[in-house]
Amino acid sequence: MNPIAIIHVIVALVIIGVSLPLVNRKVKRNRWYGIRIPEAFKSEERWLDINQYGGRLMIWWSIVVAVTAGIGVGLQKRYWLVYTFSELAIMLGGLGIVIALIFRYVAKTKRA
Repeated sequence: MNPIAIIHVIVALVIIGVSLPLVNRKVKRNRWYGIRIPEAFKSEERWLDINQYGGRLMIWWSIVVAVTAGIGVGLQKRYWLVYTFSELAIMLGGLGIVIALIFRYVAKTKRA
């Protein structure tokens, strides 16, 4: 079993767990937890909208990470290095896409 892949599965599950309250609009404006961009602090409603959208994206990204990590768990040891760099690209690339989509959503839904 690939220990790095197991860690990736665990991390993906944790991110899903912390994203669910955002999707369910349970997290009020605060200093520590949520999608922390200036537009989100304009109002409580704006905070909830942006965090709900961002939380959904984070869940989808985490599912992709978990699935690819699940594949990596069963790989033979000789493929672990290739897996590690491939999963790193998926994680960072996916996170970049999530961030870009959040900013696009904010720009599209920005109120005057």
